[in-house]
Amino acid sequence: MIAVGAVMAAVLTLSPMPLVSASASVEQTVSIAYVNPHFPTVSPRQADSLTVDLNAERARNGLRPLVRDAALDRIAYAKAMDMAARSYFGHTDPDGITFYDRMREFKWPTDYVAENIAFDRDERSANSAFNTSPPHHQNIVDPNERRIGIAVVTVGDGETFYVEDFSQ
Repeated sequence: MIAVGAVMAAVLTLSPMPLVSASASVEQTVSIAYVNPHFPTVSPRQADSLTVDLNAERARNGLRPLVRDAALDRIAYAKAMDMAARSYFGHTDPDGITFYDRMREFKWPTDYVAENIAFDRDERSANSAFNTSPPHHQNIVDPNERRIGIAVVTVGDGETFYVEDFSQ
């Protein structure tokens, strides 16, 4: 378990991107030093593209598309902004608040939830990373999911957080 965090830290040291993590993964929070920082900006266009690409992958697997959910979008946005503002990467924040803690805090009505996060240079790269990682792909093609929340927050040139929150 600790080894996964060490590997992620080593990857960050060698090459700051891409970093990806699915909520089923065991990890430690990783601090990020931005190279070309600017004030965090939301990218609805990239979020829409990520939704289209995610649903195309579901279609290739014979699954119906996920519907964007405004409440899940807000949860994903809160996570992306928190990582951006506090310069970290992980489902668990530096204070120890987990993904599941956050879902309970937002009073999400079901425990059937999952999350994919990435810190990458662009939507195409983040989508590719999600689809080539087995735990991320498993979240994308889970037949029990019905809704998705997506947020994309850019903090620098080619430095972007991608959050996908899944639920029934």
